[in-house]
Amino acid sequence: MKVLLFLISFTISAHFLSAQNAVEPKDSSICITSSQLYRMGEYLVVSMRVDITRTIPSNESVVLIPQLNDSLGNFMQLPAIYINGRKQHIVFQREKARLEKGCEALKRQNDRLQIVRYLRSIPFSNWMQNSSLSLVEKECGCGVPLHTNTGFLTHLRILPDINPQLAFITPQVEEVKLREESGRAYLDFPLNETIIYPKYRDNPAELAKIKHSIDLIKNDTNVVISHIDIHGYASPEGPYKNNERLARERTRTLKDYVCSQYAFSDTLFSTRHTPEDWDGFRKLLNDTIMPVREEILRIVDSNDKPDTKEQKIRKRYPEQFNFMLKHWLPALRHSDYTIRYVVQPFTVGQAIEVFNANPKNLSIEEMFRIAQTYPVGSAEYNKVFMTAVLLNPEHPVANLNAACISLMQGDVVSAGGYLEKAPDSPEKTLAQGVLHLLKGEYVEAETLLREAEKEGLTQATENLKLLSEFY
Repeated sequence: MKVLLFLISFTISAHFLSAQNAVEPKDSSICITSSQLYRMGEYLVVSMRVDITRTIPSNESVVLIPQLNDSLGNFMQLPAIYINGRKQHIVFQREKARLEKGCEALKRQNDRLQIVRYLRSIPFSNWMQNSSLSLVEKECGCGVPLHTNTGFLTHLRILPDINPQLAFITPQVEEVKLREESGRAYLDFPLNETIIYPKYRDNPAELAKIKHSIDLIKNDTNVVISHIDIHGYASPEGPYKNNERLARERTRTLKDYVCSQYAFSDTLFSTRHTPEDWDGFRKLLNDTIMPVREEILRIVDSNDKPDTKEQKIRKRYPEQFNFMLKHWLPALRHSDYTIRYVVQPFTVGQAIEVFNANPKNLSIEEMFRIAQTYPVGSAEYNKVFMTAVLLNPEHPVANLNAACISLMQGDVVSAGGYLEKAPDSPEKTLAQGVLHLLKGEYVEAETLLREAEKEGLTQATENLKLLSEFY
């Protein structure tokens, strides 16, 4: 059964002892061949292997009940194991809903060995630090108790720290490092005009915003600007034909302004325009609470012409339209700009300096080489890999390597998210095996680790040795 264990750190503070005294009924046909009691992070894990060869009559059953207790009287009973004869198992299936949650049940096949692998995790409490594990055996016939035996299994004691091994993927060299910066400016124009007045209303701040974006890139000696795209939008009120003119000419005017400030070639630019920003209008509607929002949305999403949409909203919902005209529509008059540039390649020494100043200019492969200059598992080492995935959240290799870092830190939740985006590879299979190992899902862990071992990863072999200590 799967057991979910959330680990605070990858260096697991664990407690473990194999069974010293197996519970052996008088005919020795139900044996606890191994038992383990250990702490993993915030959870206590109880693990047992039960080998069953005893013949159990059809109308009888044996119930094994694991119990935790300490010398001060603290006590906890764990879900039981029901070993049922054929007819008794039918009764069990009918009554199962009334039994404790999480119990195990086995229909006895009297002619062969059957094995139950019992694995449970429970939130760790301080009293469990000095606890021991016992097993109560109850024999029942037709629901009537026959015999009860109790046997000690194991104490809690410290196991040395364990460190599963992982495999990182070396990223491919990025031949041409293309990057971009984007922004949005809200320029003010007098009614129906297309000329930019640099000191008009908020234009000084908006123009400074554009220049600041360009300056950050232009003044970086490691990069060359390759293209600037400007996309101008007008708001939906007013005649569509006039809005088309305003959006087109205001966009061209902004391009000319930027050219004049930097002496850029006209061929460096591309311009686009959207006469009326109905997409932005729809987003504002969806993000607000308004009594007639759905009615207005139906008009926006209709096949009507833009001018017809505006007239319907204005006529049917004048109060709401006046509110939007004053508070929303000015935000739909904007100019979006994207500055694309090429970054030069770096040596490791140069890359370390760039990482501290502007890591976006580095490729994932360059950051990987930086990481190799630090001790594995150090704060600096981890930071480089996590920065790589932060800047490249969809990159498969960056996600695989970030998953490895998360597993090294015991963060199974983040690791699972990164692995969803990781590339199919032996390294991913290995990481998935370690993920299941840390969650206490040993069957799944063994399957995946053996698969990674077949792919030639020696780390999988070492992890299987580690797994054998628990499972």
